[in-house]
Amino acid sequence: MTDQFGAQTGAFAAALRAAISERGITLSRLQQGLAHDGNAVSMATLSYWRSGDRQPEGAQSLSVVEGIEDRLGLARGHLSSLLRPSSRLGPVAPPRLPFDEERENRETDETLSALRSVSQDALRDLSTHLTVRVGAGGAVESIVMRSLVQATSGVITELPLIDVAPEETEVMSVISDVVGGRVDREYLHPGRLLSGVVIALDEPITTGGTTLFEFTESFPPGYPPRQSAWHATSRSARETLIWVHFHPDALPSWCEEYLETEDEYVSSMRSVRSGSVHVARHGFGPGVLGIRWGYDE
Repeated sequence: MTDQFGAQTGAFAAALRAAISERGITLSRLQQGLAHDGNAVSMATLSYWRSGDRQPEGAQSLSVVEGIEDRLGLARGHLSSLLRPSSRLGPVAPPRLPFDEERENRETDETLSALRSVSQDALRDLSTHLTVRVGAGGAVESIVMRSLVQATSGVITELPLIDVAPEETEVMSVISDVVGGRVDREYLHPGRLLSGVVIALDEPITTGGTTLFEFTESFPPGYPPRQSAWHATSRSARETLIWVHFHPDALPSWCEEYLETEDEYVSSMRSVRSGSVHVARHGFGPGVLGIRWGYDE
């Protein structure tokens, strides 16, 4: 008798075997290609996945699965959607501020206090997507953020958001076109570097429940030009995606993705193909994930 775990593990393995066979690629060539793409994985692990003896688990393995989908020309989710979802909510690590600077840590606490923000200990980030539009001047014009969150205990009625400006300013970014909630409170810290808003949810969520919300962030005259797009999270997130679209008259001379946590800082240069670039991570956080760019002239 096959249980649900065995059935889903078998479905993933069968789809992987079929895709490898249809493309006439050996497991060794696939492993070498993945390593070339920065997705290091052993032959033994790939063999286990193909046979169904094991299934991918953990953030790094999920990234490898996406790499396999890309290498084999499969649609995103073709394989990963067949993986067994967690049968329980599991523990959530207590939120930690992702910033290193003492000032930003302190002013974040002060901003959350001024906003009368409730504790976010019982919140899990499932998915955050940022779609960023860069104008002809090379600075960000707008960011559309779509986020799926889950309550792990109690009731969640609102969500605080913190913005860190490129430099001190008297002008806050503007949150508009909110779907799934509304802007209830906002605050510009006297230090003029941080600001925050609280989004009140249209419908509160209780233990195990999820809510999806979306908003647009724009930058009015007087706001310092921003040549970066980043997402900072104080807790682990299952999926984080940042997609930057450049104006055809403002393709950057250089572009860099970066990842910063309490323990490490990693960056790599990226080429801008077809006028856009993206970065995606599974299981990322706490920390900051971002893309920055510039112009030699």
